[in-house]
Amino acid sequence: MIIATAGHVDHGKTSLVRALTGIDTDRLAEEKRRGMSIDLGFAYADFGLAQAIGFVDVPGHERFVRNMLAGVGSVDSALIVVAADDGPMPQTLEHVAILDTLGIVSAVVALTKIDRVDPDRVTQVGAEVQALLANTGMQQAAMFPVVASTGEGCEALRAHLVDLARARDRRLSAGLDGLQHSPQGYFRLSVDRAFLLPGAGIVVSGAVQSGKVEVGDQVLISPGGIEARIRSLHAQNQPAQAAFAGQRCALNLVGAGLGKDSVGRGDWIVSPPLHAPTRHLDVRVKLLAGEPLLKDGAMVQVHLSAASVAARIGLLQSKSLAAGQQAWARLVLDQPLAALRGDRFVLRDQAAQRTLGGGRVIDPFGPERGRAKPARLLELEAMSCDDAPQALQQLLALRPDGLDLASFARSWNLDDQQQAHLRKGPGLRIVRIKGADLAVSESSWNALGVEILDTVATHHQQHKDRTGLAESELLAGVPPSRREIRRAAARALLDTGQLVRDGMMIRLPDHQAVLTQKDQIMLERIQAKLQGTGLRPPIVGELATVLDVDPAALLVILQAFSQRGYLAAVASNRFYLPETIAKLVQIARDLADESPATGFDAAAFRDRSGIGRNSTIQVLEFLDRQGFTRFARNRRWMADPDDRSGN
Repeated sequence: MIIATAGHVDHGKTSLVRALTGIDTDRLAEEKRRGMSIDLGFAYADFGLAQAIGFVDVPGHERFVRNMLAGVGSVDSALIVVAADDGPMPQTLEHVAILDTLGIVSAVVALTKIDRVDPDRVTQVGAEVQALLANTGMQQAAMFPVVASTGEGCEALRAHLVDLARARDRRLSAGLDGLQHSPQGYFRLSVDRAFLLPGAGIVVSGAVQSGKVEVGDQVLISPGGIEARIRSLHAQNQPAQAAFAGQRCALNLVGAGLGKDSVGRGDWIVSPPLHAPTRHLDVRVKLLAGEPLLKDGAMVQVHLSAASVAARIGLLQSKSLAAGQQAWARLVLDQPLAALRGDRFVLRDQAAQRTLGGGRVIDPFGPERGRAKPARLLELEAMSCDDAPQALQQLLALRPDGLDLASFARSWNLDDQQQAHLRKGPGLRIVRIKGADLAVSESSWNALGVEILDTVATHHQQHKDRTGLAESELLAGVPPSRREIRRAAARALLDTGQLVRDGMMIRLPDHQAVLTQKDQIMLERIQAKLQGTGLRPPIVGELATVLDVDPAALLVILQAFSQRGYLAAVASNRFYLPETIAKLVQIARDLADESPATGFDAAAFRDRSGIGRNSTIQVLEFLDRQGFTRFARNRRWMADPDDRSGN
């Protein structure tokens, strides 16, 4: 368990930690000289437990609130220190507001310096503190009068901290929520200190927010993206092979790209799947009571764990936010953060002199456009649900075209086991599109299938002389955002036999095109001549000579048969049988399978097919247009490696 102190300057936070643990957390020479904490201090004590409790001692002076925020962003509990002679002071109030904004509910109050006042004053201050906490999540905090210099009351306080630690462990073992740190998910550590250790190199310390890490693991420094390996580690100030969520941890990092400026306070050390820096945070924000209106577009300081970043706040439903009120907002950051859904943050004014409020990250990867549209606000409501499977179901009800499962899992920090559980959710369909998994509700997927079948049936009624309709026609008029899911649904219908592929066309199984006798005779003549020409049919002029037909008239006929699906117009003067196109697609697929990383070039296709350079270029460009292949950097890959419908 990790406990952070909180309270006004000179109320005895450091002295109390020393009385509880025997450790002086003031480590800087200036702190010793001034008798005042400036930066974070750390202490550990086991109190008879199997694992030590970690203390983060924060400065109480208003000038060092930024340092205080770096220390309380990733803790389990708070030790609120109030001197009995002064009572609650300005930084007491601000620190309590910060703790409440960060969602801290586990807290204990120490009334210090009780030897300097009479019992009535202790009672009065206790009542004032209770009133201060009454409207926060810490209203159940126990209170202990103490004298740090003599140890009076410290034993009772120690025993209570032990009870808090045991209660946390019970909740952890039972898998209950309400914890600041999650044992599940990928590893994530918030860096609050980084330094060079002679003989070891770079060492970072901070709280493990989620998951676990072991010696030898590969990690990334985020948002910078620098790779590193864990050479050794300490957990709760003890050498260890592994560290877990809820522990303070020191990591000795090694890596080819590491330097003294590679990592610092505010960075995260994460498992590689979590590295996804963002500059846009869609959040639920609350303005503290007593604050003036917060206007849309205002510049603020965002404190998220140990990071501090300037940002502009965009309110999504109004032009201003009143004191005590909540709203949806987007934070546009001056520099990227390694934030995830559920992260708590604190807002301070641009000059960093006053705490304004704060809230919780709901979507760290929000869309660039449409952020304030009603549909988007409904999505944010769905994403605010704290149960990932339930939130996914609610989102899919709002997104009939589905959502990227990997992005959702990363946003929620779902590890492999959690993702496997998510995939088994009721009424959920996972669709593989271009190497990525798309989650779609079963009802939306079925409705899309019915819509496609109706479209094909209507086309058959209106065009009885056509074999079917091309996939491009099936996607005509569909917004770009819907094309891939619609294409995947059509191919699923092909796999189940509800649709069939007839050459380059798609049709219902029972559809038969009806041609006039004249057209039927001409088509059979053309097909007979083309079937004997292999993979390189003649141009229109050559075919016209063989058929003894005027070239201009034949071109009109060939174009008509191409539109109906009986032929494929690869070039303006060269037409292919659908079965010939299928063979050429297979050649392309074979080449792509042989070189999945690098793809294939035109020369390889020419050599494999034997159709010559000019015909190769025509065929490959046709395959690009039809969506079979993808062209980039003078090489080609199959547009969808998972699709075999071109065979």
